Amino acid sequence: MSCNKLQDLPAGWAHFCLGISSFVHKEAGVILKGKKVLAGFSGGPDSAALVRVMHFLAPSLNMKLQAAYLDHGLRREAGKDLALVQETCSELNIELFQGRINVSRLAGRGKGGIEETARRLRYRYLGGVAGKTGADYVLTGHHLNDLAEDLLMRLQRGAGWPGLSGMRAYVPERRVLRPLLLTPRDSIMDFLEAVGQDYVLDDTNKDTAFLRNRIRMSLIPEFQAINPGFLESIANIWRLGRVDANYWEHLLGDVQHDAHEKNFLPGDVLAGMHKAARMRLYKKILDFLGPGQALVKNVFKLDELWQNKRTGARVQFPGQKEAFVSRDGIEFRHRAFEAEKQGS
Repeated sequence: MSCNKLQDLPAGWAHFCLGISSFVHKEAGVILKGKKVLAGFSGGPDSAALVRVMHFLAPSLNMKLQAAYLDHGLRREAGKDLALVQETCSELNIELFQGRINVSRLAGRGKGGIEETARRLRYRYLGGVAGKTGADYVLTGHHLNDLAEDLLMRLQRGAGWPGLSGMRAYVPERRVLRPLLLTPRDSIMDFLEAVGQDYVLDDTNKDTAFLRNRIRMSLIPEFQAINPGFLESIANIWRLGRVDANYWEHLLGDVQHDAHEKNFLPGDVLAGMHKAARMRLYKKILDFLGPGQALVKNVFKLDELWQNKRTGARVQFPGQKEAFVSRDGIEFRHRAFEAEKQGS
């Protein structure tokens, strides 16, 4: 069965699409009505479902949908992927943007591996296209199983709360929106079959050299065997994390804003705070400085140094970030930016 309008869908799948729209509005806090959105479309099942759902929702939301495809230069099957993407966009009358990069070559130049380099360059490309076209949001096809993988990867790296609840549905600083984030992959596959949407499968997703694939293929099935409601538990952890983050955002709003502007937390502000508030401020400012998840042990270490008045002490964080304890407070720096300023 091939469907082109929301009204063509069986009632259950129409409600599926409307449920995703409700998630975007109520839980991600984003209003799509009257907006222009750019969907990352690789041809895989997740992005194919994303494009189809947004296509069905677009008329009622008066939303303009565009798509972007990026060839990472990693797969010989990329031509097949692109052909499917082009065919789908032509069928649905969606404007498509295309790009190509050589991830292997670029990964060799930097410190990141192929997976991390591909992710970073993909977001950069999508953000660039969105900027040129005036898109309000960049949409990705991350779903509930991806969220479970992300949470488990953060756990094994030693990330702390609230980051342990996993990736955000909406990342305002990059205008990235993940409408399918609480949708299980099984539902996505059933949806694709119901609407007659083809997709391609990436064999690299089975390569156990990548940690994410080992988690996907081994750990998550084991958790589901132990607890069939495992993915629902992940969704609830995510929801609790969002409630917690919103509470602290409200409580620390003004202090957080001032600290972000100066990358500095004054000692007199820190002195009157509970440890839980201090640690969330450290984490938030470090996030503002750029990519790289702060490990909880380093956040604890920073707070201990401050409490013990260890003036001159520094704590290093992933992403070339550091915190410096001074007599007047804590200064946060990005080492690459500091080196750039000194060289100019």
